Amino acid sequence: MQLSFESHVIDNREPPTNHPSLIQEMIDLGLVKTQRSRAHCDLSRFQRECWFEYCSDLVLPSIYTWELWHEKFITSQKESTTLIAPGEDFEHFNYVWVQEMEIQTVQPG
Repeated sequence: MQLSFESHVIDNREPPTNHPSLIQEMIDLGLVKTQRSRAHCDLSRFQRECWFEYCSDLVLPSIYTWELWHEKFITSQKESTTLIAPGEDFEHFNYVWVQEMEIQTVQPG
């Protein structure tokens, strides 16, 4: 199974080296094992995909459309502990750490 997680880039620090807590818990319980894992810095795919989906039926989205989406996006993420709000400028998506990993389920012994 391939998974991808985004997290904040804070003070240009090194990429995260630990697994997200849910994955680590599953590893600790012996339910999965990591096949491959890497982290790199990139624009938020989540933000871009949400934006493109929001304006998919528009030929030329406007700044006003961006502002409406921006507010809706932030509101929809209020309950999240990992909110990464897009920038205020038109189509300004944040840089995030993207952790990509391939995991395999483990047959319980």
